[in-house]
Amino acid sequence: MALPGPQGRGKLRPPAPGTHMRICEINDIASVASDLAKALRARGHEVELIQPPLFGGKLPAVVKPVIAPFRALEWAHTIRKVRAGRFDAVHIHYAYLGMLGVLGRFPFILHCHGTDVRDATPFTGPLVRKALQGAGHVFYATPDLAALVTPRRPDAEFLPNPVDASVFTPLSAASESDGVLISCALTAIKGAPRILDACERLATARPGLKITAIGGGEFTPEFARLPNVTILPHQRRADLPALIARHGVVIGQVLLGVAGMAEFEALACARPVVCSFTYPEAYEEPPPFAGASTGDEIAALVMRLADDAGLRQSLGHAGREWVRRYHDAGRAAAAVESAARQLMPRR
Repeated sequence: MALPGPQGRGKLRPPAPGTHMRICEINDIASVASDLAKALRARGHEVELIQPPLFGGKLPAVVKPVIAPFRALEWAHTIRKVRAGRFDAVHIHYAYLGMLGVLGRFPFILHCHGTDVRDATPFTGPLVRKALQGAGHVFYATPDLAALVTPRRPDAEFLPNPVDASVFTPLSAASESDGVLISCALTAIKGAPRILDACERLATARPGLKITAIGGGEFTPEFARLPNVTILPHQRRADLPALIARHGVVIGQVLLGVAGMAEFEALACARPVVCSFTYPEAYEEPPPFAGASTGDEIAALVMRLADDAGLRQSLGHAGREWVRRYHDAGRAAAAVESAARQLMPRR
């Protein structure tokens, strides 16, 4: 790829210590970049969010090399925008997109989110390794990624994704409904076969218990065939707090032993979340999930929560308070700000 603009690192304008910065957030994965942008602005910084088109991003992995020339043009355009913006700090989300910083030869913070490093392909793997090597600082969003990231970057830092608790807030009490919402995608990587098993068990044991899921994953047809499951179309993020509020219990992902934005946003809405979380040591205090990983465990916990309004309420309250302590957007923004300032001497 031909590199736009002047060559060499250190081309971004460093601010004087203690002053505000012009920060560029690139690629809004799960709204993390936009939430960080909001929190960084609240800290006095000027932030621009650049969303690359990511042409062909949903194509099968075997096809993606074919579109490499189009992606090269896209990357060159993004690099030019970064250079024209004269940013003090560039924060790139999704590991292989760190190649924007490598090719553009500007200092950058790299943020790994999950499938970008878990499911690296023969095509993206070398890009991920090069990006990890070239980043000035590396964050990873879920604790399981430490095993994949720290062998190449021992200094990488776990940064819990920011949750805007002013948006994801309880619009009703968890005690008011025994309905169940499946918050995660209906995909294999989220443990959909195990959740499907739980729903089948609940259809027999509690046929009156209503379950809602958002369609789109490869297991959507199997869930849609169940009499106790209602499939909704894709939901705007702005509509999620109201959707969560119509349910008293939330089922999250149950395969990898980690939680994502969907689970933490449900906690912020003061809902008990049934999911599998196997990294309690990642936090000073473990998240108050209702832990389950098999179909029978999920079904048993859902029935217990559906039967006990007081338990739903108490677990929901504990979850919201925990999210406000450990996934506060201001706390995440402070970590990004600190990483950006630590890069200053290297420029």
